[in-house]
Amino acid sequence: MYPRLLGMNIGEKNYDDPDYQARLARLDVVILGFYRGWGARDAGQSMRRVVQTLKRLNPTLLVGQYTVLNEAANDVNNTAENDKREKLNAAGWWLRDADHRQVQWTSDYGAWDINITDWARPDAGGRRYPQWLAERDYRVFFAPVPEFDIWYVDNVMAHPRIAAADWAGAGGNQAGESDAVQQAFRLGQLHHWQAAQRLAPGLLLIGNPDNDLSYPEYRGRLQGAFLETLMGARWSLYTRAGWRGMMQRYLAVSANLDAPGLVGFNVSGGHDDYRLLRFALASCLMGDGYFSYTDTRRGYSGVTWFDEYDHKLGRPLEPPQTKPWQDGIYRRRFSNGMVLVNPGLLRRRVTIEAGYRHLRGKQAPFINDGSAATMISLPASDGVLLLKTSNETTPYIK
Repeated sequence: MYPRLLGMNIGEKNYDDPDYQARLARLDVVILGFYRGWGARDAGQSMRRVVQTLKRLNPTLLVGQYTVLNEAANDVNNTAENDKREKLNAAGWWLRDADHRQVQWTSDYGAWDINITDWARPDAGGRRYPQWLAERDYRVFFAPVPEFDIWYVDNVMAHPRIAAADWAGAGGNQAGESDAVQQAFRLGQLHHWQAAQRLAPGLLLIGNPDNDLSYPEYRGRLQGAFLETLMGARWSLYTRAGWRGMMQRYLAVSANLDAPGLVGFNVSGGHDDYRLLRFALASCLMGDGYFSYTDTRRGYSGVTWFDEYDHKLGRPLEPPQTKPWQDGIYRRRFSNGMVLVNPGLLRRRVTIEAGYRHLRGKQAPFINDGSAATMISLPASDGVLLLKTSNETTPYIK
């Protein structure tokens, strides 16, 4: 039943809080961010109890665990990742430049980059970091919690964001955007996914890409994708490429996934930015993604709830929409309702067939007032969800 909701909840770790559990269980998909040792002595069982509780509250909920391949903390005080740090030091897998200095693509997270390519030397067991990390994460997270549905992998980048480093270990730097380094980097990602799938073949592998996954190493290899902050930040795809560019990426990623093709459509905004919510949710509903709204005050913690979530549109009657329906307005019809979105710069007015009404809600009562809907006046960069007054049609089956 649409809209379908995804929570990226890797921030605060109070997963044993019953109130938080109840909010998480209202979603359709949730990604958690446990760490090694969460829950102290019986870490594995503590994690498992949380996931079991969530599934008891919502038996259809899909639950995933966050992991990241291309970077790690190099801090002795970070006890949760000390096993990674010790292995990286022992195997010599940290990415370094020609002067043997560690490099990092960003200093925001206190992590350092890792050489995930086949140029890195294997350890005594014949593994490189992509294989070793898959075994480590399986042992720490997925083996103790068989109820997990999703193995989530962050930073599925088209190429490394390090300008230059000694990837080949030959004493000289290679450009991060060179064809050889790009391909080697993507192959490292692929090798990690293959190792994960050998260990946990029943889990969905969902990545966080900065590309449309059309590269040979990526196409058809993941079962899902989380499109992070498509709207709401200065670096969002909507900001850089506009609505059509954002939608092209959204639909292209969907086409380059293996089944079931689960796509998270994530945006970031204020907890009371109802116009952004309507615009983003309506845009998401032009495709078959799972909507994800991040409150900028709280980041990836908590669950922000909107009136629109309480009204189910049912199943889509039409495939994803790629062309405007009328006067620049895009429309998609569902078994229980209709969605309209205006991505343009001007207010538009359209007339729809009889039999629809506005939602009734408290957050934006001047929009969601429950009134009959015939002539719709839709501001620029806005959207609206409408409900049918009766249900008579057979839904489109994806």
